[in-house]
Amino acid sequence: MNAYEGRHVLVLGAARSGRAAVDLLLRAGARPAIYDRNPDALRDLPAGVEALSGAQQPGYDAFDAVVASPGVATVPDAKLVPEVDLAAQFLDARLVGVTGSNGKSTATTLIGEMLQASGLDTGVGGNIGTALCSLVDRGHAWIVAELSSFQLEHARDLHADVAVLLNLAPDHLDRHGTLERYGAAKARLADLQRDGAWLVANRDDAWASAVAGRARAQVAEFSTRARIETGAYLEHEALVIARGGSARARIPLAELSTASRRPVDNALAAAAAADLAGASESAIRAVLARFEGLPHRVRDVATRAGVRYVDDSKATNPAAAVASLLAQTAPIVWLAGGRNKGLAFDELADAARRASVRRAILYGESAAELERALAHACPVERVATLAEAVERAAACAHAGDVVLLAPACASFDQFTSFEERGRRFAELARALPDAGAQQSGAPRC
Repeated sequence: MNAYEGRHVLVLGAARSGRAAVDLLLRAGARPAIYDRNPDALRDLPAGVEALSGAQQPGYDAFDAVVASPGVATVPDAKLVPEVDLAAQFLDARLVGVTGSNGKSTATTLIGEMLQASGLDTGVGGNIGTALCSLVDRGHAWIVAELSSFQLEHARDLHADVAVLLNLAPDHLDRHGTLERYGAAKARLADLQRDGAWLVANRDDAWASAVAGRARAQVAEFSTRARIETGAYLEHEALVIARGGSARARIPLAELSTASRRPVDNALAAAAAADLAGASESAIRAVLARFEGLPHRVRDVATRAGVRYVDDSKATNPAAAVASLLAQTAPIVWLAGGRNKGLAFDELADAARRASVRRAILYGESAAELERALAHACPVERVATLAEAVERAAACAHAGDVVLLAPACASFDQFTSFEERGRRFAELARALPDAGAQQSGAPRC
């Protein structure tokens, strides 16, 4: 008998992870109920599932356990079961977990493709798409999961065979309060590992290095600056995979796709983790050569009147926006704005000075706050919407420029997700005429 058979379990939230949790609980013989504030979200539930809705969450006393989706933070610890913990209790595959502030989805995707290309039956999910509960009992040898701070902060049963720590930058402070608590939530991925597991940590990141210093697992590293004993590093324009001080593979950077090199940290992390999980050198090399990047992450979406339009809608915090700005080599008309997540924008001014920012066009809830931060770094103007920002950018940009959407903010003031924001930016850019920079009589910048 498993721990949930016959138990009355409440699932909070009827989105992807909540529904996946319900399905797994049914297979485990539980009696699940699911709550969502929106009654429309409770349509088409499986037979035997109690649907609960309304302005107030149901009382927890009537339930043996409460499975919370990542966005839910207020459940008593004694009854709380994070969705990833529920999945972990039933996982029949080995687990690669990836966390960090920036680059999680790219590194997760690369690792998954490297293992799949090596002939290993591999599922990919977590925060990136497929809920972890949905990957149980699929016959996978490995599961590669992107894991957010929301998923990890209350985890107790998630034990990664290979954990990857990418970096830490201020983000989600509206939820976690301080950078220290945010970092501690992500560090749980490493803290929960068992003896014999591997931790792949970013040598160039102070937080990742500090977590690795107290790790119970075996430590591998990756770095763009230092030679690594076990892990991956750069040397003489090549990506080197090492184990025990010996180079196992050397892949010239010229063989990597543009997306694999931008930034190369993700490729290093993925190569190190995939190697430890049993990927072949040929598979790692092939994936890094063909990888085209993920949607809404520094992707060219249009060229109009000699101007490239680049969608980095996933740059939802200042650190990601800084990296996006500094990755460009052409003059930039920069679009930024949205909903702040409790973060300071100070570092954006220095990045705007270092990058060739012709103009910053700011929109949405945080436009005024961004304007104050950037006022002495580059020319700025404010508009209300992303559509207006694209129109003004087209009027300002010169042939050879880049119009870069790197918002430094969440999307939720005007969009339901960063994906919707990125899709809208691409639609607006592709609708522009392909001749002349002047739009609708708007004045040039």
